[in-house]
Amino acid sequence: MLERLERLAQTHELEGKRIVVTGCGYKPVQKIFTDIVTGEPSQDSINLNGAEAKLNIGSATAGVLYRAGATVHMVSSSKNKLEDITREFGKIRGGKLEFSALDLMDEKEVREFVQSLPKDKSIYWVQSVGLGAGSYKLKDDNPYLSLEEIPIELIKKETEAVLVPTHLMMKEFLPIFRKQKETRVALISSMSAVRGYSLGGTHCAAKAAISRYANASMIGLYKNNIFVTDIRPGAIDTGMYDFETVQTAAKSVSKEYDGNWLNCLTLAPPTSVGQAIKFVFTTPAHIPSINLVAKGQFPHEGS
Repeated sequence: MLERLERLAQTHELEGKRIVVTGCGYKPVQKIFTDIVTGEPSQDSINLNGAEAKLNIGSATAGVLYRAGATVHMVSSSKNKLEDITREFGKIRGGKLEFSALDLMDEKEVREFVQSLPKDKSIYWVQSVGLGAGSYKLKDDNPYLSLEEIPIELIKKETEAVLVPTHLMMKEFLPIFRKQKETRVALISSMSAVRGYSLGGTHCAAKAAISRYANASMIGLYKNNIFVTDIRPGAIDTGMYDFETVQTAAKSVSKEYDGNWLNCLTLAPPTSVGQAIKFVFTTPAHIPSINLVAKGQFPHEGS
């Protein structure tokens, strides 16, 4: 099930780093998408008692960084999911795995978590958060809605779901980061932050908010050797697109750009985001932002 992770060379590039990765989870497989060149399934998955589950961006990124020798500390609100992911990742070689279940919207819990982290290694941070945590339930997990369909509560919840936990974590991490010789931070937003479409009244706005937060952070913190990168994935095979409702909406979005999704949906594997973050964390340069889309997905970078 972890073929793509196992094919990655086990390295020691991130040995000596403790990397906190938030938003680690998975969803049951309901549809198989394939790479347009290789024909391979585009999901990264784990086996749960004989059933296959798609890893999300947070958990797949954790796997990539683990393979690179890091001590990876996974964070989610679900202890059961963290235990499942840790058990499956433990079947392949890597650095070290740790996890904590906590509510990223709870200021006290976040503070206690950050303060409890061992200081024996430099701490890096990957923030991957969104509505997937369950703060607001979308029908069929479909964020692509016309203006008439967008409830006020969704606007409040989606913006809150990305900005509040990110700022809470940032505030608590900063005293630690400022004492380190160097810190790398990856804040995951979305290509929806920079490419607009008619069904993106809420989704694009929320992703743009976290993208601008990342930009403010990188400008404000680089003089302290805290190097922040805005990671902007396009559509990724996390299970979000398994519903026909979401597929139909995504094809409508693609049509506005005369895109290639009209006949088939092309999705990138979550580990591709992890590989981008591994590069960001290991290159001598500071990479301010990375845009990435699946092969065959419309590559428009701005609205």
